[in-house]
Amino acid sequence: MPPTLQAPGLADDGYRVFQLVFLRALLGAAGGVSALFVLADVMGINHLGETQLHGTVVYCLANLAMLSLTWRRTLYVPLAATLVLASFAIYTLALVNVPGDELRIVWYFLGIGGSYILLGRMVGLVFTVASIGVILALNPGLPIPYSRLSEVTITLALVACSIISLAVTAYAQRVYRQLVEANRHLRSLSLVDPLTGLPNRRLLDDRLRQTLAEGGRHPQQTFGALMFLDMDHFKEVNDTLGHQGGDALLIEIGRRLRAQVRDSDTVARLGGDEFVILLPLFAPDREAALQGAQTVAGKLLEAVGRPYTVDGKVVARSPSIGLTLFPEPDDTAAAVLQRADAAMYQAKAAGRRCLRVSNHTPERAPAADGDLADA
Repeated sequence: MPPTLQAPGLADDGYRVFQLVFLRALLGAAGGVSALFVLADVMGINHLGETQLHGTVVYCLANLAMLSLTWRRTLYVPLAATLVLASFAIYTLALVNVPGDELRIVWYFLGIGGSYILLGRMVGLVFTVASIGVILALNPGLPIPYSRLSEVTITLALVACSIISLAVTAYAQRVYRQLVEANRHLRSLSLVDPLTGLPNRRLLDDRLRQTLAEGGRHPQQTFGALMFLDMDHFKEVNDTLGHQGGDALLIEIGRRLRAQVRDSDTVARLGGDEFVILLPLFAPDREAALQGAQTVAGKLLEAVGRPYTVDGKVVARSPSIGLTLFPEPDDTAAAVLQRADAAMYQAKAAGRRCLRVSNHTPERAPAADGDLADA
């Protein structure tokens, strides 16, 4: 089973989060700057002309209205597309209606960078081509046209701006993808035992909690089972074959355990030679659950107890298994695991290589000091 811990939604799409923040910044800046242009016209500092003034007012109000909608992430694409189109329109309107402002084409440069970041490479390229095409097409008919040399400079500058914006956004997207993959890898390491590839204690605890919560919502009582498995005298393997041989044996034990259970079951390694098998909610009554779990436990005892070949040497080791059913009244994940652990120590005390079912006593069964060192 894949990891089931709920991942933070924002972490899965970091670049889109950046784009959303950037969109809010652009909308706020565009609304504020256009409002300043309107104010300057009203105060007689910078006359835009009636057509440009009305267009700037509409542009300002539209940006502020869109800014209020950016908190709905599902609207990102239509808002970003509307901003790009509206910006291109107001830049072109200024090109035609404000001939005395020789620097009005500067806004196209800002539009190119913004379109690359907001909507990606294709939109940025289209914005670049459209900007160059509009400037060159409209320039001859402008009241004060740009010179031929200026046209060449403007074209080359727009192309250069587009190339730089493309490189920056491509690099940023690659960095974000690498960060996402690194986060996923770190998250996987935090949930999976690195030696066997099995779920670790954290992921087991999460799945057990989910199973208990699901059982609490179930309209009819449904039982599951949890088994705590510990290998007998495993320390002798490390002493005779070394830790590398012990690790190889643990990997094979995990493989055999996984082969004996369903895909919906969980086989976890807690550490050392301790494994836990979770059989979630699979029987409608306690007796059926117990019979089913004992059948599975018998298969595990037989499969794990078969001899192993490690570095050309035959190794015989048996498991001791403690079994408990759940849920009990007011059960918790810790209580279920503790009952199975106590039953496993009962199996150790009964001579090992056997199964013991929890008698629902929560206390962990004591063991002699010598047994704990080489259980």
